[in-house]
Amino acid sequence: MLGIVTSLSAAAAITAAVLVPSAPDGPPEAPSGETAAPVITAEPGTVREEIVTAARAELGTEETGKNCHVYSEQCVPWCALFAMSAWERAGVDVEPEEFSFTGDVYTTGQTEGTAYGSAQLEQARPGDVLLFGTGPATPDSSHHIGVVEKIQGEQVTLIEGNTGDNPDRVMRKTHELGENTFYGGVRPW
Repeated sequence: MLGIVTSLSAAAAITAAVLVPSAPDGPPEAPSGETAAPVITAEPGTVREEIVTAARAELGTEETGKNCHVYSEQCVPWCALFAMSAWERAGVDVEPEEFSFTGDVYTTGQTEGTAYGSAQLEQARPGDVLLFGTGPATPDSSHHIGVVEKIQGEQVTLIEGNTGDNPDRVMRKTHELGENTFYGGVRPW
């Protein structure tokens, strides 16, 4: 009898393995026993959570004209103005109007001791900002910024202003957390 039960169990396992659908367009499923990377989110009751909450509240906010927006009276690229306004609403001592250029956020973070380079991107946490490009020198080398919402493994979800198209808006986007995309990040000071 034990031999029949063992044979039936093996047959059921083979049948189950054949019937499990694969995800043709998604990432491969983790083998049994493996778990996905943990999701890093902001701790409740912290400034970081307040920053993420402030950024989320703006999702969908659109430009009012070409590079005109609610985050400043300046009609200029506004991703840094948006990010710094989220920090300000969370209580960070920052004047958003001083940050129309993304590179200025990084260089101020260096002065404040809260900036980190591409080799330290594993330090990124919710509420930080990550900077797109190769360095803070010019708008060509520092061309975009986003507020970190969450991190899972090598993926980072940002809330970004001045993105999308026709019209630009505040959107949530996921990117690979690596030096090919980001030259660094800044923690709230």
